Amino acid sequence: MALKLSSYSNNLPKKVLRFYNSSPEARKWFDETKALRSFRTAQQYLESLELFCDFVDKKPSELLKLKASAVKELVKKYCIDKMSGGVGSGVMARRWRATASFFRFHDKDIGKEVPFKAKNKFLDKIPTKEELRKILDAAPSISTRIAIHLMAYAGMRPEDICDLTYASVKRDFEKNIVPCAVYVPQTKTGNFYVTFMSESTISLVGQYLDIRKKRGEEISDKSPMIIDEHTKGSRVKGIRRKTLGIRILNAMRRSGIETISTFGLAVQRMRPYSLRKYFRSNLTGHAPSEYIEAWLGHTSGLAHVYGGTKDLDPSTIERMREAYKKCEPFLLATMQPLDQTTVVKEAKIEALKSMAKALLGIDLIEVKVAKEKELGRELNRDEELDLFENELKKLREGTHNPQRIVKEDELEKHLTEGWQFISVLPSQKILIKKR
Repeated sequence: MALKLSSYSNNLPKKVLRFYNSSPEARKWFDETKALRSFRTAQQYLESLELFCDFVDKKPSELLKLKASAVKELVKKYCIDKMSGGVGSGVMARRWRATASFFRFHDKDIGKEVPFKAKNKFLDKIPTKEELRKILDAAPSISTRIAIHLMAYAGMRPEDICDLTYASVKRDFEKNIVPCAVYVPQTKTGNFYVTFMSESTISLVGQYLDIRKKRGEEISDKSPMIIDEHTKGSRVKGIRRKTLGIRILNAMRRSGIETISTFGLAVQRMRPYSLRKYFRSNLTGHAPSEYIEAWLGHTSGLAHVYGGTKDLDPSTIERMREAYKKCEPFLLATMQPLDQTTVVKEAKIEALKSMAKALLGIDLIEVKVAKEKELGRELNRDEELDLFENELKKLREGTHNPQRIVKEDELEKHLTEGWQFISVLPSQKILIKKR
């Protein structure tokens, strides 16, 4: 039976979904893994198997006909090939274990131990307050800054941020309670935990929601806290973890700070997850350890704080709120406030996108994506605004270089009429222009 899933937390990428639907062997294994562990783990396992099958150019059913020793050699070759291409040994170890799980499920054991050693031992490079300020200043949008805030000031996991909805903050947010409690649905365990948003985070969230309302989005309990900007209206979806990670990593790189350094023989590397370690590091010694663990969503902390129960006890939440308020100054990085000019620019960008779509039938997001693809980097806010204004000006003056966005089955017809292929957009539609 084909898999149809709706919410982000229970959704597979299109390529992996096709793989799932085309292989009953993979489907049975995935369904059992999802039941025994979590959807997130099952998804990562399925993605690993899909990548392996693509590498060896074999279907799961074909692999199961091979001897265990032959399969093991194929997986080993695959892992070593990817590692030599720059993929970390830790990532490949996870892929090995995931693929081995599939074969064990079908009574073909290739062993649990990975057949290679780590080439490098990486440590997380935790940003200083000054470095965090620079990262925040380099973030290209309010939504990216909110995500950084939620990791560094609230200790949230990237995947939990992606699954966060307005209902998670609504109770305190609409009552202007500071700090604001965030009720986090934890994908990893299926439980809930509570952390807190600082006043600066609350301000950013308010501005971000106002911008979304002005462009016509109706904010409801189920609305994602951070949306994928390529979706519109009733099709609005939450941002994916991979996209969120790329945005944060790009902000780190653009900030000008040193993201890789050495500590003795070890290599320190800054990554999005380093922001969660910033949260723990800056609170250690200033808040009870069980509170810190609970705010991070760790089971050990939740067991201590909630007295062994999984209930969100109101009195406990208020005690944690007071503790967070007292140690909040140890978290916050000195950051230039988001001035009114920035807010106006964000609102103007959204207005231009809505105008182009409603009056001219042009999706400026597609234009932005094509420009970023051409430049090989993301546009900053000023560049995005200039691009949109220039596109609309060209259209009004009739000097716009004719471009169209067409579906794949329409491409051949347009090519014969003299149109030129430009690129494939994230929507899988194709950008073309007149020769």
